[in-house]
Amino acid sequence: MSLINTEKPVIVLDERRCKRNIKKMAAKAESTGCLLRPHFKTHQSIEIGSWFKEAGIREITVSSTGMASYFASAGWNNITIAFPFFRQQLPALSSLENQARLRLFINSTDDLEFLDEELANPFEVIIEINPGYGRSGIHYLDSDTISKLIKTCRQLSKPKFHGFYVHDGRTYQAKNKKEVENIIKPTMNILNNLKGKFPGATLSLGDTPSASVLDHFPGIDELTPGNFVFYDWMQTQIGSCNLDDVALFALFPVAQYFRKENRAIIHGGATHLSKDLVYTNGKQNYGQLLNISTSSVNSVDHSFVTALSQEHGTISGLPDHFDKGSVWICPIHSCLTANLYDHYITTEGRRIEKRILS
Repeated sequence: MSLINTEKPVIVLDERRCKRNIKKMAAKAESTGCLLRPHFKTHQSIEIGSWFKEAGIREITVSSTGMASYFASAGWNNITIAFPFFRQQLPALSSLENQARLRLFINSTDDLEFLDEELANPFEVIIEINPGYGRSGIHYLDSDTISKLIKTCRQLSKPKFHGFYVHDGRTYQAKNKKEVENIIKPTMNILNNLKGKFPGATLSLGDTPSASVLDHFPGIDELTPGNFVFYDWMQTQIGSCNLDDVALFALFPVAQYFRKENRAIIHGGATHLSKDLVYTNGKQNYGQLLNISTSSVNSVDHSFVTALSQEHGTISGLPDHFDKGSVWICPIHSCLTANLYDHYITTEGRRIEKRILS
C-alpha cells in the first residue's frame, strides 16, 4: 500500500482480503447447512455485491427501502429488509415489489392487514425476536403476539410467514470466542424453542461474531451477517477474525505532531471514523494505529486514537519512528466508518463507487 500523500481522509479497501472473507463465509454457511443471506449495509456497493454473486450468493439483506432499490437496480431480486416496517415505507415498497421478492419485518397484525390491502403482490413476513437484548422485535416470551401474527398471515392472501430472526448485539461486547458462544447459545435455544411451537418456521441469525466464531448452528437455517466482508479492530478483539482478515483501512493526514508528548493531531475525526470505541488498557480507543507495508499489516502497540471531535483526531502513544506524513488506522467498526464515505480506494489505487444509504 503506497497511498501516503492524501489531503483528506480516505478509506482503503484490500480487494483480495475482501473476496477471501466472502468466499470463506459462503463456504462455512454451505458446510453447516445454512443459507447465507448477507447484510449489504456494511459495504453498500454494487461492485462489491457482484463479488458475492461470484461466490454463489443469490439472496441478500438490507436495512432500508433505499438500499433495497439500489441493489434491485443491479439485479438482486430476493431481498430482506431487516428493519421494522413502518408505514412511510409504503410508496417505496409498492415500487420495489415489482422488482424483487420482498421479505419484511412486521410486528403488528394491523400492519399485516394494511400491507395486504396496499401491496399488489405476495410478500414474506419475518418476526424479529428480542432475546432479551432490548433493541427491536417482539420479546420471545410474548407468545400471544407471535401467535396472532402467524395466524393473521395464514388468514390473509398476500403475507406468508417465513420465520424468526435474531440479531443479538450482545455478542459485539464479548471479549473472546468463549464469551460469544456463551451469549449466543441461549439465543439459539430460544429460536429452536419457537420453531418447536411453530413447525416449518425458518430460523435466521444475524450477527457477525456468531457467524465467524461458531462451527455449528444447530437448528439455524440462515445466516445474515454483514460486517465480515471487511471486519475491523473490534472484531479482532472479540476473536471473530485476525488482523490479516481485516479488509478496510482509513488513511489520515497528520496535521500536527507533538514529539515530547508522543501525540499527533490527524485530519480524521468522528465524521471520518464514527465514535464507536473499544477499551485498550482502560483507555478509549477510537481507531488502532497500523504499520502497513507492501507485504504486511501490523498493529502498533499502545498507539491509537484516544480522542475525537468532528474533524480532529488525537493519536497518543506514538513510537519514535513515527511517520509524520500520514497514518493508517484500523476502524473500530467498519460498518459505521464505511457509511461515512461515498467511495473506496483499493490498495492498487482503483476507485470503487458506493452509496450512503443507511
